[in-house]
Amino acid sequence: MYIPRHTVTRNMDSFRKFAHMKKLKRHNECRRTKSLHPNEHHQDENIKVVVRCRPMNVPERKAHVENVIKIDTTKKCLSIQYSTDRLKPRQPGKARRFTFDAVYGMQATQTEIYENSVRPMVNHMLHGYNVTIFAYGQTGTGKTFTMEGSQMERGIMQNAFRQIFDFKQKEKRHKCIVECCYLELYQGKIRDLLNVSRPTLFDTKAKLTLPCKGLRSVTCQSVEEIENCRKKGYKSRKTASTYFNDYSSRSHAIFIVTLKVLNSKTGKALIHSKLNLVDLAGSECLQKSNATDIRLKECCEINLSLLAVNKVISSTVAGKTYIPYRDSLLTQLLQDSFGGNAKTLMIANIGPAASTYKETLVTLEYANRAKKIKNAPNINFYREDRCHNEEKMREKYKKALEDLAQCKMDYEMAEKRADTLKNMAIKQMKDVAELLVDIGKVNQPNPD
Repeated sequence: MYIPRHTVTRNMDSFRKFAHMKKLKRHNECRRTKSLHPNEHHQDENIKVVVRCRPMNVPERKAHVENVIKIDTTKKCLSIQYSTDRLKPRQPGKARRFTFDAVYGMQATQTEIYENSVRPMVNHMLHGYNVTIFAYGQTGTGKTFTMEGSQMERGIMQNAFRQIFDFKQKEKRHKCIVECCYLELYQGKIRDLLNVSRPTLFDTKAKLTLPCKGLRSVTCQSVEEIENCRKKGYKSRKTASTYFNDYSSRSHAIFIVTLKVLNSKTGKALIHSKLNLVDLAGSECLQKSNATDIRLKECCEINLSLLAVNKVISSTVAGKTYIPYRDSLLTQLLQDSFGGNAKTLMIANIGPAASTYKETLVTLEYANRAKKIKNAPNINFYREDRCHNEEKMREKYKKALEDLAQCKMDYEMAEKRADTLKNMAIKQMKDVAELLVDIGKVNQPNPD
């Protein structure tokens, strides 16, 4: 069968164009993950940072300690002013002003903070993003209260659980699976708070991610079940009485909630996201803490891990090529939260007293640097129509390869046929030439 050369060339050009379009589509999907909403695109964004100032505690009120914090919630800013000059103690020092995504004063409630700053983050998790929410600040500034709450007021964790299970209850079309893990970092080691009877040891040389391999994962069907897991883990946390706090956390705790949304008919995953709820241990001044023995060791370990977080933030903001994530287990576990693919909310807890002026200023400077970090959040979302389209694309690709192979075979056969015809034509032309010569000889007149 003879196939014209231009037909083969046109088919090969079509195949190259098809392959180029497929490669371009794959490249775009790597850079921009599609979401539940077709108009939503992936963009780099800064870490969200909010500040919460606790009220004066009883010792501070008894000592009539000066309040050095002024808050303007409408402008989302605060200023800190205090004289550190011993020669001029009554002369006001230079005011430092900071602006954040939100600033909450002493009268702010747990509900107000959750509704304004936390609920949108949890909503992102429900739509496929990995989300990290962590509280940072000096010991005794209300981090654990903000995250865990009390008997009178629910904390971020309890409110997040309710929001997640409200979503699960309303999602009628698909099956939702909620799992949780709970760990703490104590003196450079990872402890499974949901399985404290078994000492869990992790390979610190390997790359650590959340949730860690080996952690006990509990599937929860209701708010009550996941809340029981939180309470069980909280009771197992390392706490102690210190100079600053009667119930000071001596470890960093991370509660991980994993959400899987499956197609009820096919069982295929549609969403797979996680929410990391982090309660960091408070930084402590060694001179003020009067810590000794085991408390001193705990204090040093806490400060070293927080220093590692500070180094990671500074390096990320500076745009350095090397980020020291491996300096601490804490930074390894939270790598996706600082310059990674997660949406991150930092809640900086501070105190208003002049006696903790330096510690408060350090926290504010730390938070001010953190808000400059840019993350690249990705949606862990799998669209059924996209899977179907990819299946059709694979079929087209396979058929195009078969067509290309057939075109190559036809082209080679056509070339051979053309060579054969060419040789036949040359032979026929030679035969004709010889015949003409013979005819010429016959037609020559006889000299006799």
